[in-house]
Amino acid sequence: MQDKEFKRRLKELGGVITDGVAYFSVWRGLMVEDEDSAHALNRYRGFFLPARTALRWMTLLQFAKVFDPDCRTVSLKVLLAEAEKNRKELTPYATEENLQQLRKQIDASEDLLSRLKNARDQRIAHHNAVNTGNTRLLYGEMQKLVEEVKSMYNSLTTYHDRSTTYFEYLVREAERHTSQVVGIMREERSRFIQRFKKTDTTT
Repeated sequence: MQDKEFKRRLKELGGVITDGVAYFSVWRGLMVEDEDSAHALNRYRGFFLPARTALRWMTLLQFAKVFDPDCRTVSLKVLLAEAEKNRKELTPYATEENLQQLRKQIDASEDLLSRLKNARDQRIAHHNAVNTGNTRLLYGEMQKLVEEVKSMYNSLTTYHDRSTTYFEYLVREAERHTSQVVGIMREERSRFIQRFKKTDTTT
């Protein structure tokens, strides 16, 4: 792979990860724990329940793409393999030890990545009648994977051209806007309750 193609795929991979981070952040923001917020969102569960489910599946789909082994993709696995074959041209700011460490990070998550692939293949891209592999993915595992993916991607872009992506701005914006939406729903529910109580006392 030539430098120009490597750079193009790196940029596209950044877009995949950015989308995944946004989906995860909004999904996490809608998984409210306090009773008032839960009741407020449940008033419109015909919208928020499918939205939460869709965001969860889209999060899993985006991060499954990050580790797709197909050489035609823009995945982290594919780009790292290319860098290992042509380190001096594609990742001139990396040592062999740097790339080896990145490979170890991916390999250390192999069990989770296997379950992520199973979930994508059997529940997202298709819906198999019978599960043939473990598709169980815990929230904490996904949260850890999201952080690791951001770190690994920034390592690879640093090794390529010393650039990094500041994902935290996106995370904060998604969390803030989601929190504001939840707050609007709480206020709307509070107004509804007050109107109901007022009507009830006047009848």
